[in-house]
Amino acid sequence: MTSIVIPAYNEGPVIERCLEVLLRDCEKDEFEIVVVCNGCSDDTAQRARRFSDRVQVLEIPTASKTAALNLGDQYVTSFPRFYLDADVELDAASVRDVAKLLGEGSEVLVASPQAVVAVEHSSFLVRSFYKAWTALPYFREDLIGSGVYAFSRAGRERFGRFPDIIADDEFARLSAKPAERRACKSSTFTIHPPRSVWGLINIHTRARAGSYQLSRLFPEMARNNNTNAGRSLKVLATTPSLWLHAPAYLGVMYVAKFRAERKLKKHQEAEWNRDVTSRQGATVVAH
Repeated sequence: MTSIVIPAYNEGPVIERCLEVLLRDCEKDEFEIVVVCNGCSDDTAQRARRFSDRVQVLEIPTASKTAALNLGDQYVTSFPRFYLDADVELDAASVRDVAKLLGEGSEVLVASPQAVVAVEHSSFLVRSFYKAWTALPYFREDLIGSGVYAFSRAGRERFGRFPDIIADDEFARLSAKPAERRACKSSTFTIHPPRSVWGLINIHTRARAGSYQLSRLFPEMARNNNTNAGRSLKVLATTPSLWLHAPAYLGVMYVAKFRAERKLKKHQEAEWNRDVTSRQGATVVAH
């Protein structure tokens, strides 16, 4: 059996899509799934309970993703163990493929499917940003995070509870050396990005603030990072097909960096910058 923990904060518009895609082709008792609704003021829990024959739904009053991850860990029992954001789409076949990478004795400790960014509802500038982002080393070289990551038993034993941080996905990625993490080439998951530039800036402000926080609290993790701004800039500068899209990418990242640094100065880095545009009119995408 494979365990899947889904933290959900006010994810009423998308939680059914997430669960429908995940459960569509899975066998009975193949997955152990726990949805942890944290601090929700909407109908996320009620919508998730429509799948109660196959999904356990928990509720806590605190709006904290890491608290939800830690509670979910207490209720699931198996490995490999997936941590899945409620606003992405991951199907059963992709779970199986990633689980194979993480089997007993594997040198791979943390893994994810390949990401597909569904930009059809996004503005021109957002689409331009992702043309650049998906060509960079962070995305191309075994992307871990951005909505889903999974640990083997040995990988999850690298640490105890998830610390109270913003960037749990980056924490997961950097808990393993580059040779110990892998993006599964035979499977995908779908990210639904912001529709507006300001939504995009919001999520990257959060990501940048999370990176700063992680560097401050766990500086030793930097040794497991094999991507940096210099490598990304070189790709943008030497790839003519990206020159049109580089301004959108660099502009968003500059504004996000400025806003994240301002948050740090005001000790507001834990403030959650959230995009809601990607959750508007969510529907199940056929696979």
